Amino acid sequence: MLTKNQYLLILFGILSLLVILLTPYGFHIDLGPGPNSLMAILWEYRDLEVFRWFTVLEYFPYYIFRFVALFYVMRYIMGTVSKKKAIMMSIVSELIPLLISIPGALFLNSEGENYIPIMISIPILLLYNLILIFSFSNIKLNTKELKSI
Repeated sequence: MLTKNQYLLILFGILSLLVILLTPYGFHIDLGPGPNSLMAILWEYRDLEVFRWFTVLEYFPYYIFRFVALFYVMRYIMGTVSKKKAIMMSIVSELIPLLISIPGALFLNSEGENYIPIMISIPILLLYNLILIFSFSNIKLNTKELKSI
């Protein structure tokens, strides 16, 4: 039977996965003739009012670190990672799309478009992670119970 702490961790894990999958992580800027778009892992909304579902594998390198940040926040809640490390990983996960995009702005193909999409991060996950980190900073969970999940 699961305890209250285990239910809390499972609840925050599921809620965090929904935040990662459904909230936008970046604004895709197209310097060529293509449309700009708002990007999430499961959807994309373009300038031309086109809404596409299931764009999961298209921009994989841009969002993989969001899952790493979630892993570190959950480990912080379990008491195995420091607050500083969880915050740093959350910040790094929001900087990755921008860092990948910097070379993309410099190199163009023969049609004049960028090789790599240019993304500007939207820090919704960072704000969510900071809320989780600071709300759990005073709560001590029993880590032996949580590790048995």
